[in-house]
Amino acid sequence: METYIKEYCGDFQFDFVEHISLKIADISVDIDVYEAEKKIDGIMNHREKANVRFQKGSVKYECEFFEEHGYPNCFFEVHLRGRLYICFRKTLYGFTLLDAQTLTEVYEYVPKAMLKGEESFIITDVKQLDELLILEGCYWAYPYECFAFDMDEKRFFNVSEILNMDSLEEVKVNGNQLILTDIDEETKEITKEDIVNLICKNGCAEI
Repeated sequence: METYIKEYCGDFQFDFVEHISLKIADISVDIDVYEAEKKIDGIMNHREKANVRFQKGSVKYECEFFEEHGYPNCFFEVHLRGRLYICFRKTLYGFTLLDAQTLTEVYEYVPKAMLKGEESFIITDVKQLDELLILEGCYWAYPYECFAFDMDEKRFFNVSEILNMDSLEEVKVNGNQLILTDIDEETKEITKEDIVNLICKNGCAEI
């Protein structure tokens, strides 16, 4: 993570751009956004980072975001084990789950590919299927896929791949079912129980 951040920021000089205030459940979120530009090999490069503070009463959790996130649509509320968590990305890859009751960071996933300086799965949306997180996204614009994440087991499973579906057009959750539609307008449905069984049968995946 440190290497990624160091390479991303480099010797860019960041300037303050704007302050954004949000409310997620009973948590106040304050975001200070900074931007920088610099020519590298004759090409203008843009960087964006943000200092983010979550506050509930006197309790605070602070962190930095890197890359452009599109506030406020980068925060997702999810309920796991009867508790509320806030799911978000600090960088372009991976995600963090923050316990909304205590503001204690309970889980942070950083892809191995990112640590190697390689491209990885970019999460663009998060849905919930019972106790599973459904992570939608892509590998640089194509193909669009969806992974299921089991927090208890800390495992991922590429649902679109095991269902042999091409790049996805739509991902929906309806009750206990995950409904996937690909670019050829083929639709398949799968239950949470079937996903868990497939995870046990086929093993986990990396994103």
